[in-house]
Amino acid sequence: MLRKSLLCASLLFVGCNDAQSNDADTFRDGLPSKEMTQVKAPKANGQGLTAAGPSAQYGQGQKAEYYQATVNATVAVNGGTLWVLNLIEQISKYPPTTLEENKAVWGPSTDALSPTTWRLTVTKSGEASFSWVLEGKAKGEEDSAFRAVLSGTQQVAVDADGERVKGYGSGELFIDWDAAHTLPDADDNVGTVEIRYSRPSASAEATVDADFHQVRDDKDPNKRVDGTYHYKASATAGGEFEFATFDDIAAGEALPVMMEKLSIKSRWTATGAGRSDIRVTGGNLEDAATLNECWDKNFLSTYFRVSFMPRLGYGEEAEACGEFTAAVYSSL
Repeated sequence: MLRKSLLCASLLFVGCNDAQSNDADTFRDGLPSKEMTQVKAPKANGQGLTAAGPSAQYGQGQKAEYYQATVNATVAVNGGTLWVLNLIEQISKYPPTTLEENKAVWGPSTDALSPTTWRLTVTKSGEASFSWVLEGKAKGEEDSAFRAVLSGTQQVAVDADGERVKGYGSGELFIDWDAAHTLPDADDNVGTVEIRYSRPSASAEATVDADFHQVRDDKDPNKRVDGTYHYKASATAGGEFEFATFDDIAAGEALPVMMEKLSIKSRWTATGAGRSDIRVTGGNLEDAATLNECWDKNFLSTYFRVSFMPRLGYGEEAEACGEFTAAVYSSL
């Protein structure tokens, strides 16, 4: 598995050049951190939630279905980035193999039992501007065969004195699973993902945008899908998360196979209370179909409406939706 191979590869760098220099920290500052790129789901009492949790029958007074869908989507985005950032963190905590004025290189290194050789390079193009790339190749190939598996750029935030502030800034991250798939012992991941992030300071609004291209569909491993995600949040005012994808949603024996666009926009307060507005368009649908759900601070459904089945609805929007008394649909 590629992910297992990458994590194991991080241990190779323990044996690199022991000549540590404080200058290496400059290049570490140019690498993204988990805090910069993490998408956080609605939460209560300061505790973040994951896709795991108590199951419930969806309905009024039960756990909100589209709160859970929002959490699941954030897990999907985080799952594509956190393992990458953990790997980079593990590699870069050791001394670089080579250290120059504007470049630090970890590797090339190959585990004795691994068929893959890895190399991490960080380049400094300005006082707070960096680019980086993690490359791999088969152990027996020439160095010219290295191909980029992970890469990115980062602009580090600076304080009033012009000093870099570690853990804050903005940048881009690119994961090329198609390139990784050509390496020995590759896993089944395919496609690519582009992630753009911004976290200027502890008090500023944080944003994360992710575009997944032709990745494997979890429901059908023989199918590739695209997905677009946008996240925005602040430390005190809650957040919002929206995503869009194409799927054969309006399926049926009498209907041709056509792809509809599904988009979801979720908003929540600092207490965790929130709302999701869903729209499905195109494909076999003549008109857009919409669905709206609100939930309280305990994530229990308080309001529900389906445009094509109004009898299923419950709750009064003005009373049940708190701060979110009007639908706002995704622009993705």
